[in-house]
Amino acid sequence: MKEDVARKLTNNLTLIRILFGAFLFGILSFLTAMSLIVEAGSQQTNTNELFQLIAPIFMVTAVSVSIFLGKSMLAKVHNETNPLKLIKSYTSVRIIQMGIIDASIIFAIVCFVLTTNSYFIILAGIGTLYFISLFPLQKKVVQQLKLDSPINY
Repeated sequence: MKEDVARKLTNNLTLIRILFGAFLFGILSFLTAMSLIVEAGSQQTNTNELFQLIAPIFMVTAVSVSIFLGKSMLAKVHNETNPLKLIKSYTSVRIIQMGIIDASIIFAIVCFVLTTNSYFIILAGIGTLYFISLFPLQKKVVQQLKLDSPINY
């Protein structure tokens, strides 16, 4: 059973890391392409002020939901006795967390494209730094899930 749990954790951690890399690649490539293609200050739109209000609210809300979701999931699963269900729940929540943060970053980049205001590039950069902090480290996952012992990868 212990080998099965170790294998499942390894497989799910690998899945989370692959998805993490895909999300991060998408964010960085879109951010880079848009910052090179769109000339800052080249457009003047009436929506600039509205987006300057909505984008940070969306980003803060996404980060807050991500943190709340992670903490509430960990609180629920600590009573779980089946480690395989624990790992499955953890994987699901991490994927959802990454998607939520990814959406807020993409929104900030789209705001930049629509308004050409560099403020949104900075906001997307801050969101990306938070996203990078979500990278699933083995030690952190084992500690959060309160598994018996570290598993070698």
